[in-house]
Amino acid sequence: MWIFDAHLDLSMNAMEWNRDLRQDVQAIRERELGQTDKGDRARGTVAFPDMRRGRVGICVATQIARYVKASNNLQGWHSPEQAWAQTQGQLAWYRAMEEDGQLVQISDTKSLNQHAALWASPQPDDAPIGYILSLEGADSIITPE
Repeated sequence: MWIFDAHLDLSMNAMEWNRDLRQDVQAIRERELGQTDKGDRARGTVAFPDMRRGRVGICVATQIARYVKASNNLQGWHSPEQAWAQTQGQLAWYRAMEEDGQLVQISDTKSLNQHAALWASPQPDDAPIGYILSLEGADSIITPE
């Protein structure tokens, strides 16, 4: 048996928090000790080795980049184009993790069935984690194309 996680901000953790998710959570937390640039430093909760140990075989993995108007006090990008570029960097990270064998994109029934068969017990310790790519919010969509 394996677990399906319905929402993980993997690329945001990697790109905006500069976390190498190929390291386990404990190593990431230790590396962040004493850093103060973000409020939740040394409190990360997700990394590939830990997902494998917990048998999280598939997740919905997000791209996320909030656009905020000048009147908005939330943190975010100051133009939709900047938000778009941020999500493109996140997409490039997902592709790099595919090339490294960490992730495999689930995009249709065939890839889902193949991945489920791979993760049938017992799965290899280094099996790629399946991900269904999602976009959280529409902030980074600048044109219908």
